[in-house]
Amino acid sequence: MVKKLQQLNLPEVYPAVLADFNLNTCGDPDCGNFGVAPDFTIPVFKGKNAAQRQQAAAASIPALTTGLGSYTMSSDDHHPRISEVFEYDGDPVGWDDGPSMECGHQRGNGVCDISFTILSNEHFLEEYYRLLFAGGSLMGPVCGACGARYLANPDEFIFNGTHGKLAAGGNRRRAKPSGFRIIHRPCKGKRGARISVSLDHQAQKQLRDNVRILRCIVNGDSITTMRRVLSDPDTGKQIGVSRLYSRIFWLEKTLLAFEQAKLREWKQKEDASERFSHTRIAHDDVTISVNWESRLDRRLTPLQFSVSADIRSGYVFRIDANFDPNVDPVEFIEEHYLDDAGQPTNLRQTYTQKSGISFTVPKMHFQRPSGRLDEAMLFASAEGRWRVFSERVNNAYEKRVDAGIALPPEVQDKLNEAEDKRFQLDQIRQGYFGFHDTDRDFRGSFNGSVVKPTYTKAAHLACLRDMLPKGKITLVGEQEATMVRVVPHVFRGMIDDDMFEWFVISFDKEVSAPKSKERMARFREALEGYKEKVRAVLGEEISDRYLLEQFCAERMSTAFTEARNGVKIPYSIANFQSRQFPQIWIRSPAEYFGETRKIVGFPLLRKKYRDPLKKLAFDQEISDPDLRAALARRALRATVQPVSTFMASLRHRTSPTKRAGGKGSRNGPAYINGAVFNPAVLMAFLNIYRVHYNWFEPRQYKGPGASAGSEAPVEEGMSAIRVPGSDETIEVPKRATTSPVMLTPAMRLGADSVKANGRTRKAPDPRRVLYRPWLYHGTPLWKKFETR
Repeated sequence: MVKKLQQLNLPEVYPAVLADFNLNTCGDPDCGNFGVAPDFTIPVFKGKNAAQRQQAAAASIPALTTGLGSYTMSSDDHHPRISEVFEYDGDPVGWDDGPSMECGHQRGNGVCDISFTILSNEHFLEEYYRLLFAGGSLMGPVCGACGARYLANPDEFIFNGTHGKLAAGGNRRRAKPSGFRIIHRPCKGKRGARISVSLDHQAQKQLRDNVRILRCIVNGDSITTMRRVLSDPDTGKQIGVSRLYSRIFWLEKTLLAFEQAKLREWKQKEDASERFSHTRIAHDDVTISVNWESRLDRRLTPLQFSVSADIRSGYVFRIDANFDPNVDPVEFIEEHYLDDAGQPTNLRQTYTQKSGISFTVPKMHFQRPSGRLDEAMLFASAEGRWRVFSERVNNAYEKRVDAGIALPPEVQDKLNEAEDKRFQLDQIRQGYFGFHDTDRDFRGSFNGSVVKPTYTKAAHLACLRDMLPKGKITLVGEQEATMVRVVPHVFRGMIDDDMFEWFVISFDKEVSAPKSKERMARFREALEGYKEKVRAVLGEEISDRYLLEQFCAERMSTAFTEARNGVKIPYSIANFQSRQFPQIWIRSPAEYFGETRKIVGFPLLRKKYRDPLKKLAFDQEISDPDLRAALARRALRATVQPVSTFMASLRHRTSPTKRAGGKGSRNGPAYINGAVFNPAVLMAFLNIYRVHYNWFEPRQYKGPGASAGSEAPVEEGMSAIRVPGSDETIEVPKRATTSPVMLTPAMRLGADSVKANGRTRKAPDPRRVLYRPWLYHGTPLWKKFETR
């Protein structure tokens, strides 16, 4: 029988709190503990007459009455672990790897009782910096003495001459310095304080090749096709794969730096204008599969990408994957879980009882250095590296061994070491931490590890928040469990200021195109009839938008489902059925832009609407006309169309993102041979395509909540139609009354500003963008590189 480890207390395990961020507080904005960390100075009364003693102490300690800072810790069976090696060899123990906290703030005649799992703020911060700096690509120069970033504090650095020289070349290029030296003034004289800064790939002779690679990526060409396009026209020699990867990563870095510089300018301009800013964001998750295993096995590893786009302009701000390409599984585990002698370490957490007795227990996920990552896959990847190493060595010596020749001693020693490492990793992975075995065959040959989606989601939203100008934010997404855990904390400050709203929608995604068009046609017919009826009574001056809102407010209804026995059930998933959110979801009568049978929930609203909505049961109709009108206005603008449009374009235009795993009666399960073997390359493809989509490709954009000006009026006139079989034409009246306005999302957003001369707006030329030092935009190095 497996015994249980002794129960721990919340003060013993509560994670460290960041200066301005904490994931481990109550997530109900209407609770007194919202954003309030546990107060461990509150006394706990137990034993005889505990209630009387607590009541007497409440006069001097108000928190005993209100529950401010009061939390409890509980365990469940969601993350059971069994340790049966090392100190537990022959005496296995069971323990919970995912304890939860419950809020104890007073709420009416009871307590808040909101429950949430404990997460690590330090893991969140690590993931935040990974996304903020694009895995290190946007870090810029760093002082080797103290770690200060040049881009964060350029005034602390001084110039110290030039470094190297670029020879004069064609196209009238004169000789110029290849780089500049800078010194971190506070560390002057220390080792590593002087840094040489140069630009990547600045000595390339065929600059047009980079533009050709860009065109290939955004038009669906594979790595093999790119190598063929870039091959030498005389000899046919193709570029190496590693060299091509280097060019792709350079393209990603340059375009991300360009976008970062332009969005920083846009944000500063919006903040300086002092206009009220209300940004509506559509957010959704997209799963893209990677051919992580061999072609023989045909197994795919899904990666989850978080995508956020502006509803008014269609600008896609971010697309972030729950994958860290900078993690080497073997090096990570040896650095964090093995000591200098190669023995397991850092596996246990030490606690001390009041009596002074110390004891150890296995570290929980938010205490382990690998807690940010998918640990089962991380350890499997590390073990797989050693397995692949052994297989390759044995295959190389197979003929000699078959001939009876022994392996060289140094080779045999390395094989023995690999076997020991695999056994050691298995002891830690399954024997001590109890991670489940994975379905992988250990063939992954690249660096990187999957990150837990909760941390990636929180970091993605935090980066998005910091990119947007000051003002109100409305976030629109679908039902995701991870959003419930992180959204209230990421936007806590804005919620307190009543400047943040969060809507959740669902609609019929399985409907056929003809059926969807039929529904939208019926909606337009009913709306036009309503407009005629109202205007016949109130006059023609009433706007179409007002009538649309009134039409939806009158016809919207409460959404719920029914069980087979007729019992009403809340429409939302279990994560949204907490008392921290309003329980009413509405069915919107509006059916347009491909989102039909739409149902909308309102987890976070302005307080004036949130309070009355929380008082209603999930199946109760809304009778307050002001509340109905407010919800109808919000439901009309609630859409994820910008993300859907972007992903449809991405899947159609880039072959590595096509859906895999689909079923068909003729071809069977789909599998994309060699779609993407390295997730880092896939992430680079997506970022390159996203920036190109935002800045370099004009397109039409129309949808719910889209900014005005998406269409231009067409002058009345005649057009010509040719008579078949002759050159004769006849004139007919023009049917079109409007034409789409072709602009890039950056133009609609305002980040690509209108030129003063008033000429026709054109998208930027990539050839004029790729070879400028965008990473250093706004710093003294920018001017140095631009004028050298």
